[in-house]
Amino acid sequence: MFHRILPTPKTVKAEKDSVRILPRVSFDPIFYPQAEAFRASVRKLFATDLSEGAGGVVLTEDLSLEQDSYTVDVTDEGMILRAKDAHGMAFALATALQCLQGRGEDLFCCRLHIEDCPDKEYRGLMVDVARTWHPLRTLLKYVDVCFLLKVKYLHLHFIDMERYTIPSKAFPKIGGGREQYTEEDLYILNEYAFERGVVIIPEFEAPGHAASLTRTYPEVFANRIPDGKDGRIETEVGSLSSDSVLCPGKPECMDGIKTLLTEMCALFPYSPYIHIGGDEAAYPAWDHCVDCVAYMKEHGISDSHELYSEFVGRVAQTVLDLGRTPIVWEGFPEKGVQYIPKQTIVIAWESLYMLAPEFLKHGFKVINGSWKPLYIVDNPALRWGPKEIMEWDVYTWQNWWEKSAAFLNPIRVSPTQEILGAQISSWGCTYEQDISRVVEHLCALTERTWNVQRLHDDEAFGNRLRDTSRTVFRLIQEE
Repeated sequence: MFHRILPTPKTVKAEKDSVRILPRVSFDPIFYPQAEAFRASVRKLFATDLSEGAGGVVLTEDLSLEQDSYTVDVTDEGMILRAKDAHGMAFALATALQCLQGRGEDLFCCRLHIEDCPDKEYRGLMVDVARTWHPLRTLLKYVDVCFLLKVKYLHLHFIDMERYTIPSKAFPKIGGGREQYTEEDLYILNEYAFERGVVIIPEFEAPGHAASLTRTYPEVFANRIPDGKDGRIETEVGSLSSDSVLCPGKPECMDGIKTLLTEMCALFPYSPYIHIGGDEAAYPAWDHCVDCVAYMKEHGISDSHELYSEFVGRVAQTVLDLGRTPIVWEGFPEKGVQYIPKQTIVIAWESLYMLAPEFLKHGFKVINGSWKPLYIVDNPALRWGPKEIMEWDVYTWQNWWEKSAAFLNPIRVSPTQEILGAQISSWGCTYEQDISRVVEHLCALTERTWNVQRLHDDEAFGNRLRDTSRTVFRLIQEE
């Protein structure tokens, strides 16, 4: 039934009577991968196998439509889906799966016409697989969730202090003998996501959160700090070890980063983006590093604050040189911001370092990752739900922490296309801990970014949330 659809389509015309949809699928060749994903999803949701043939669900290329937009028509002739590109068709198929009803082995849908497109292109979910290992099978389930809810980007936090979870031929010791995905795992993940219109965004870490690099290859990545100067470093976010931060002062480190980023690009061929971290770095350690002090003197850099921005800029430029667009967490200071390429996209999350209005002023595009209400953590005191997300909007930042500028007074920017969208981030949780919250949060997040203007009160949205989440959980249940 069309009233169950989340996010809410822009235009819906529906009748009460239903028509039988023949258990067949036909498609223009460009949409073969999406057709296969649809067949697998129908089998899972309705225990129905779609044969290839005319008269059932039809996937049609329509170059007159805009990118990411789609139409759905249900008549006596069947269910006809039109889109210009693979993402638009994936969104059309997600809508079809929410509209269809199963009765035995038969499929039914009310007669309807839908025209739809998103207000914001970036609708994302981040999952932390470095602190808490997630086997491949759970990553595929997150892809299914994103597919059904039209969440276009699945950002995977592959690297942190605890783990470097993707393989490296150049630096094989980085994995440290702990859980690590294989090249075959990542190939399966990328293809599975591509078929469902979901883009996997991999995250590197520079300069902070980098102990998995500095401890396994100190000769390449670690700072050289004289005895008596090493140890814990006080930063804006507390005390961090000096080996948690890369060394921007020696060329071997930058060469190693370029090698690792080149490998990452090869492992994730469909992603236009590479996330490079960029936050919570113990950069005061650089004031004591022999190589960093010499580098700052040689390049006329005044202090470690400026070096921080300069180094993030070098890593971002490396990503650009590799043909991808860099994304960073809000984290670098304003001092030295001129070093960072303006093509870099910033996820503003904490409102502690630079604020969203300042990033926009400096010419950066921004993704809203507001700590409150968009973070999921394993802390009962820091929990928000769909209601809070529905009350939030993509131009607003909030935070629970008294050090944040958004603590008492939410930060708001004027509506602008430079805010690309928003992202739910799940940190340090297992799949079992976070999947229920991920589904509920994403239902609200995708509704508030697909449609920037709020369309439903709490009761109406609650009904859609209940019906849609049931469908999602049927799709991801264990076979």
